[in-house]
Amino acid sequence: MKTKAQKKESIDSLAGVLPSSSITIFTTFARVGEPGLSVAQLQQLKRALRKVDGEYVVAKKTLVDKALQDLKYDGIDVFGMEGSMGLVLAHGDVFAVTKELYQFAKANPALKLFVAWTDGHAVTNTELIDMATLPSRDELLARLLGMLQYPMSSMAVVLGQIAKQKEGAAA
Repeated sequence: MKTKAQKKESIDSLAGVLPSSSITIFTTFARVGEPGLSVAQLQQLKRALRKVDGEYVVAKKTLVDKALQDLKYDGIDVFGMEGSMGLVLAHGDVFAVTKELYQFAKANPALKLFVAWTDGHAVTNTELIDMATLPSRDELLARLLGMLQYPMSSMAVVLGQIAKQKEGAAA
């Protein structure tokens, strides 16, 4: 059991890390009556998140709630989330971390995503899943390039056909 000084230190640590993260995702990894994530699975999750510049932190709900109150994170109800609390803190690309977490949650149903906090507002579970299922930036750029090239290539084909018709008519 933690002493008051250790709890205060945990709250201060969370309060220091939360504002600097680009997104904070609130999850649960174990609920009453259900098997939770094993230690090996949690380590696998932490390794996967580290690759995309994120981290997974396990904390007690009361400590998280006190840290959130100090930071004015309105719209986040920690005690309404069932099970043991885990936080995903992203320090880089929000979408990469969200995608990695979503993929892990699909493979491991014990991990549930609740809400997130980014850019000064709460993100619902539905919005979070929408973020995770968006195509990557490179894929979106490739699609845009294809859409921009399509009218030009179509026009080149049509002009080529017209030139062939005129050559056939002239001969």
